[in-house]
Amino acid sequence: MDSSQPIVTSQTTTSLSTEIYVRSPTQFILENYASFLPEWKIAPQTVVIMLLASRMGLLTIDQQVQFEKQRLRKEFFQLGQTIQSACQSREQLIAIIDPQDGRPVQSPLAQITVDVVAVVHQLLKFRVQRTREGCKILNHPIRKTAIYPSLLLSSGDSRAMYSLLQKIVPSSAQ
Repeated sequence: MDSSQPIVTSQTTTSLSTEIYVRSPTQFILENYASFLPEWKIAPQTVVIMLLASRMGLLTIDQQVQFEKQRLRKEFFQLGQTIQSACQSREQLIAIIDPQDGRPVQSPLAQITVDVVAVVHQLLKFRVQRTREGCKILNHPIRKTAIYPSLLLSSGDSRAMYSLLQKIVPSSAQ
């Protein structure tokens, strides 16, 4: 297992690639999971980072960028639900974090949100830029601002999650 390298998969609506990383949770996640995942009795063991490639940089805020972000969000939810089904069949908890607002999709009792950009920045060390409106955007070493970060949190350990992801995501290169 080389979880330092991403699993690379193709997005279903484009020929662009998605990078998937498996990492240990940040200190913030470990200390605060009960506030955003109150249904969970144990702390997440694994963070799955998905960086969906965008057709354009996401640094500006205009209608075209907003449509692209919605397309990427939908793509993430589709892949996230596939992963969630596989985890549930193995009796692993999985939380899909909405990239738009940082709330776990199936946790209506969440008291706080997860800053997706901050988690990815901390775990992958990508630089962060701000839009003129103050939104934080990741700067990927290759794709620059043409990525859309998203997260899943899992109760499964990183080795098991990495193995599961390699089996269920449609990989274009490994």
